[in-house]
Amino acid sequence: MDFYLDEDHCYQRLEDEFKKYGKLIFCVDFDDTLYDFHKVGRTYDDVMNLLREWEDYSEVIILTGNGSDKYDMIANYLQNHKIKYKGINCDSSVPVGGRKTYANVYIDDRGGLPLVYKHLKILISRIKRGDIKHEF
Repeated sequence: MDFYLDEDHCYQRLEDEFKKYGKLIFCVDFDDTLYDFHKVGRTYDDVMNLLREWEDYSEVIILTGNGSDKYDMIANYLQNHKIKYKGINCDSSVPVGGRKTYANVYIDDRGGLPLVYKHLKILISRIKRGDIKHEF
């Protein structure tokens, strides 16, 4: 089996990166991850609560397919829901030479959201209990 098809390896990578850097960088999709794009009455409270829970331990980049004409609406929505973020479709604090923004984890309804959510919930609970610490 490929190494990162084992979910234990995926979790351990996140834990190791938090220990090394003291924070994780999240690239977070907007439509259907934080916002009811299709307007069918879906809520995204669990994911938004997770982002708020990680606020002191993460950098959040909103990575969206929306054009810049929607950025004000997205910013207002995030402010109204008390989601702190670095920017929309911007680079993270870790520079890379390519087009892909660096992140430790991508939170996206089309990209393994249940497993990412599970791992981040486990890790933040261990951090808050003091079981996991930044090792400087």
